[in-house]
Amino acid sequence: MQYQAVLVPLLILTLSALTVKAGLLNKLAALSGAIVAYLIWLGTGLSGLILLAIFFVCGAGATRFVRQGKRLPGPDRKASQVWANGGVAALAGLLSFLTADHPDFFLLLVAAAFSSGTGDTLSSELGTRFGKRFINIISFQPDKRGADGVISGEGFMFGLIGSGLIAFACFLLDLSIRSSLYVLFAGVLGNLADSYFGALWQRKGYLSNDFVNLLNTLVAVICIILLILAF
Repeated sequence: MQYQAVLVPLLILTLSALTVKAGLLNKLAALSGAIVAYLIWLGTGLSGLILLAIFFVCGAGATRFVRQGKRLPGPDRKASQVWANGGVAALAGLLSFLTADHPDFFLLLVAAAFSSGTGDTLSSELGTRFGKRFINIISFQPDKRGADGVISGEGFMFGLIGSGLIAFACFLLDLSIRSSLYVLFAGVLGNLADSYFGALWQRKGYLSNDFVNLLNTLVAVICIILLILAF
């Protein structure tokens, strides 16, 4: 285990540098990503890093696919976006490290946050690209493609796939079927909460997109805690 204490941080820093070179993150975002990854690894080990990797690859891939041909300037993600999507998971990793108890519980919190984050990213990016009919999540009336709080059937399915990937990874990481289903449900709920908050507050200028993204991961974490306590 001692070699991991050296190799894993080096690997995290190396991969962070590569994200800058690839134009996926700016330098501050890459540093923020390295901190998030390190905190998750401290508390949940390689399992937490695997979930982070799935989230990042899915999100970066979807964003690059949508941006392709648009020639948009600058990197795909900023530091505020990294903390918005990964801050709750990083906090769960830190708490797991500090308490040194119930690592599976904190891994579930990390998984729930990334389940919501992955679902939200895929539904937003790919749903906007491939959606056919768009409705406001509050009024259920037809609305503008890409507007805050607007969803489509295609976007929901992409979000479900994203959350499902994280849930399936949890199962492969030896978490129970029940726990994996909790992760899936929490991710879907968090994704829907993101759209709801977008329509309710972001669209009116009360909250930024980053803060809404932070809230959706927090909703997912609260959801899975309630599921664990109830069942």
